[in-house]
Amino acid sequence: MTREEERRIADCQIAVVGATEFIDSINAELQQLGFESIQIICSSDKQPAISNFDVIAENVNEGSSCMSKVTDIPLILPFDFVNGAGVIVVMPDDERDIICKPDLRQWAATYMAGYCAFWNVDGCEWLRDSLSDIRNGVTSNAALKTAAHICARIAANIAVGREVKHFPRFYLCKNLE
Repeated sequence: MTREEERRIADCQIAVVGATEFIDSINAELQQLGFESIQIICSSDKQPAISNFDVIAENVNEGSSCMSKVTDIPLILPFDFVNGAGVIVVMPDDERDIICKPDLRQWAATYMAGYCAFWNVDGCEWLRDSLSDIRNGVTSNAALKTAAHICARIAANIAVGREVKHFPRFYLCKNLE
């Protein structure tokens, strides 16, 4: 990483929204990458304080995104898929209807599993096998850590201006642990 990229990461203002387990994991990952301006917002906050952010990372395990009204910055939506993690990036010019889905985690898992099946993507069987657990609300600390790891790297790429996959494309990874 160049000094200029390190400076851009340090200057990037990021909001992290989610459950305590996710926040702790991603906060450590973001700090390790050099992010300095990290605002933590509990997912239970009804009206989170929105200020000038460059990126918002929100772990949405239940319900829809509380950041859905924010339209001018990238949203990183990491998901705990029990045996792995998925991430959808929604850029400012992307269609944001997906953010309003009533059970975004289940919708995202079904969407990603269907995409992988349709395109015969190898290595996605774990997601298909996890769908019933996801429907039943099962979560995994290993999956939260994997989601945090992926999310932090995407945030760094956004901060330095690199191209990232964004909706309808996505990131998918079996648990790293």
